[in-house]
Amino acid sequence: MTEKALRELASILNPTTDIPQGETPLLIAVGAIGKALGITIRPPAKSENANTLDAIARASGFRTRRVTLTANWWKTDSGPLLAFTKEENQPVALLPVKATKYEILDPVELTRTPLNRHTATTIAPIAYTFYRPLPDQEITVWDILQFTIRGRTPDLIKILGVGVVATLFGMLTPQITGILIDSAIPDAKRQLLIQMGLGLLAASFGVMIFQLAQSLVILRLQTKVSYDTQAALWDRLLKLKPAFFRQYSTGDLHNRVSAVNQIRNRLSGSILRTLFTSLFSLLNLGLLIVYSLPLAFVAIAIALVAVIITTISGMITRRKMRPLQQLSGEIFGLTVQLIGGISKLRVAAAESEAFACWAKKYTKQVKLILSTQLVEDLLTAFNVMLPAVSSMLLFGFTISLMGQSVGETGLSTGTFLAFNTAFGTFITSATRLSNTLIDSLDITILWERAQPILQTKPEVDADKSHPGRLSGKLKLDQVCFRYRQDSPLVLDNITLDAKAGEFIAIFGPSGSGKSTIMRLLLGFETPEAGAIFYDSKDLSGLDIAAVRRQLGVVLQNGRIMSGSIWENIAGGAIVTQDQAREALQMAGLAEDIQAMPMGIHTIISEGGGNLSGGQRQRLFIARALVHKPQILLFDEATSALDNRTQGIVTKSLEQLGVTRIVIAHRLSTIRHADRIYVLHGGKIVQQGSFEELAAVEGLFADLMARQMV
Repeated sequence: MTEKALRELASILNPTTDIPQGETPLLIAVGAIGKALGITIRPPAKSENANTLDAIARASGFRTRRVTLTANWWKTDSGPLLAFTKEENQPVALLPVKATKYEILDPVELTRTPLNRHTATTIAPIAYTFYRPLPDQEITVWDILQFTIRGRTPDLIKILGVGVVATLFGMLTPQITGILIDSAIPDAKRQLLIQMGLGLLAASFGVMIFQLAQSLVILRLQTKVSYDTQAALWDRLLKLKPAFFRQYSTGDLHNRVSAVNQIRNRLSGSILRTLFTSLFSLLNLGLLIVYSLPLAFVAIAIALVAVIITTISGMITRRKMRPLQQLSGEIFGLTVQLIGGISKLRVAAAESEAFACWAKKYTKQVKLILSTQLVEDLLTAFNVMLPAVSSMLLFGFTISLMGQSVGETGLSTGTFLAFNTAFGTFITSATRLSNTLIDSLDITILWERAQPILQTKPEVDADKSHPGRLSGKLKLDQVCFRYRQDSPLVLDNITLDAKAGEFIAIFGPSGSGKSTIMRLLLGFETPEAGAIFYDSKDLSGLDIAAVRRQLGVVLQNGRIMSGSIWENIAGGAIVTQDQAREALQMAGLAEDIQAMPMGIHTIISEGGGNLSGGQRQRLFIARALVHKPQILLFDEATSALDNRTQGIVTKSLEQLGVTRIVIAHRLSTIRHADRIYVLHGGKIVQQGSFEELAAVEGLFADLMARQMV
């Protein structure tokens, strides 16, 4: 109560401080950074340690990255940072107040201190930067726009202001030209000629300087937007349900991710630059009207014709872009599959068939590209001819005006040249603007490609409850499941029960639904009927990510990452070498690793091509054991191990005393199971201990007899 009252009093005495409230200094510091970035900070679940950044980040749905603070780091804009003091190791928020100025928010003393060379020495060199996530909902174009421009208002104002000034400088050129031709040169006014020449030079130099400044601001904006959007996009992709990834090939999915990047590049790059420049340059229309209203109407007519032709050609091209984007995704997906399966193609001598399949799609792509290129070439030819044709039209209309007396209704030579100069800028801007607006239509096509990623709801749901520390008890209760509505049931009324610390085996022929049970336990799929319980809590109401963090899993189709053995065991988490070596010891891989020249730091190629099948499986097991999970889910995790190595692994698992759900075909793997469930055709046809099932006639005895032969 006292702490809360002090906070409220501090906010009255210093309203600009705006220190967020929280239960711990770390939560207060993170809350301040979250407010600066637009991230809603939530306290972690009671079962987790509230004084860890990872727990707060998980609860709030954002990601972090550890960074090193180098010399004079505060003199550049690195965004809000979480740091710690050197002496007390207390968390502090480092908040930028200007592009090159930071202040330190102390969540303990509730004060803000300017950051300078002296105060920077009190900060430890390790800090954390936060990545802002996309909203956990269906994303619209407006959401993307809001996400990209949040906190970028100063940059947009700079672009707007610099663009206006550059345009005004550019408008001086035609006016100076008119004065030179009408007054300075005919009247031999040398001083005026020098002044106008210097003015023209200054105007050109001013335009160059302000356009350079605008380009730098746009580059800065584009870099910031790219940094935020790329991280948010991949965060979004990693949060999608595993079932989503079954719908697309790897290459096609990469193409769709690239579509989001292209949208971001166009909005924050060429379209933004050209749009601002063209709109500002259209101010030259005012000059045209001032110089000659009749010729201004001619200029407007020419500009309208140019815009109409550009728009029509753009619409024709855009109509071909949709199938071209679709085909590009298919070709990229096929290419990735062919490269990944090159060994199988060689074994089957199917290189010719693979090339023919690729060539067929590529031919369609080239035809579409050529048809769009024809339209673009015709448009390019029109744009090349436009200045000459427009000049001819202007000269034709000017001849009639030049016949009149110079005065209110006449047109002098200087005025005409000034008009012609302004007209060149105007017509170029009008054409660029129409091209930009047509190019922006590409965004709708790219958006269609990106929609599945952005409009699929993430798997993570903040409304679901945290499971707490799992004891190891789980149950499948009358579960039915099918992969598609029009397909037969893969699992039919499955009931499976495992008490904490039990060893449960799932046995049966291929295609009986064993791996599907594993996918359901992991939350990769949702049952059509029935429910799955962890510690008597329905999995559908739990935070699935929090459940998975407490599971040790080895799947049939597991893959090894390119990196060291240590990195493969850690899987991106913070794991010490001692923890990794202990996991290798339990997995029976420690001796093999010690025999390698670089030991635990040995680099493995992607897929583990420089390891044997048994070594790869033991590495997967070590990865599953390193975090000391309460439940182990193994799907054919020891199928490539010899009896000696399997004995080591089995003994290690028994000593852990955790719940084990094991899918296996080898009898030696499941011999000591507390209970065996025998599956056939998606149904449990038998259950019991090894001795009980072996003693009675049935599917288990038949399968056992085949292995004994």
